[in-house]
Amino acid sequence: MRKLFLTGCTLLLSLALGAQGLPLCQEAPFKAGERISMGIMFKWGAVNTEVAQASLKLETVPYQQDSVHHAVCAVKSASFFDVFYKMRENFQTWFTLDEHRPLEARRNTIQNSYTATNHYVYDWNNKVIKADVCFDGREPQQKDLKMKGMSYDIVSLIYHLRNVDWKAAEVGKTYTVPFAIDDAVSELSVTYFGPEVFKVRKLGKKNAIRFSCTVVAGALFEGDQEMQVWFSADDNHVPLAVMVPLKMGTMWGWLKNWEEGK
Repeated sequence: MRKLFLTGCTLLLSLALGAQGLPLCQEAPFKAGERISMGIMFKWGAVNTEVAQASLKLETVPYQQDSVHHAVCAVKSASFFDVFYKMRENFQTWFTLDEHRPLEARRNTIQNSYTATNHYVYDWNNKVIKADVCFDGREPQQKDLKMKGMSYDIVSLIYHLRNVDWKAAEVGKTYTVPFAIDDAVSELSVTYFGPEVFKVRKLGKKNAIRFSCTVVAGALFEGDQEMQVWFSADDNHVPLAVMVPLKMGTMWGWLKNWEEGK
């Protein structure tokens, strides 16, 4: 009876979250042990070069009194490209196994002269994120960031988008998803374009779904631009490619290898 009650509560929560925006899968498309590697390409005029590697891995780990998902996303630019633009990114997040509710997140970033560290602890009772942040050469800050519904960090946002039931999403509709970075909770606009056949670099044609996300204006971005994302159209929703418009050229991320979790 207790298991049935908990299952019912989880289903109701999933339906409620889906009603707020994007519909969610009944069964998560990812499992502990999954590994994803991607190559990062820079395209500008005649230049079309792989400049960095990205990896994403998922494990189940003990956290306080429970078992939770622990995801790590890392990006490292190639040594030859460090001369032009050095990238060192490490994102970690801990989120619940059932609702995929973020509990804690860390970010360590180097992008040339720009550095950032974020440490978030989610206080769901009071609907705030306890944030220790330092970025863009500013003094370290401790802030309470007010949540906007189910608010994600960068990595838990990736898994949330993978957990969307894209077959039930409305083509052409724009959804909003709250996410936190640095000292603010913003809203990401996500527009779904539906299924398509997409040619993945070195892997050939794949059945995919495509959506776009707004790109925040900053050192690299002009603003009012859309990042394009392709996921596999199967039940795993594996990231196949991402295209990010830059002030100079375009950055592409291409799937190189995927190892299914167990």
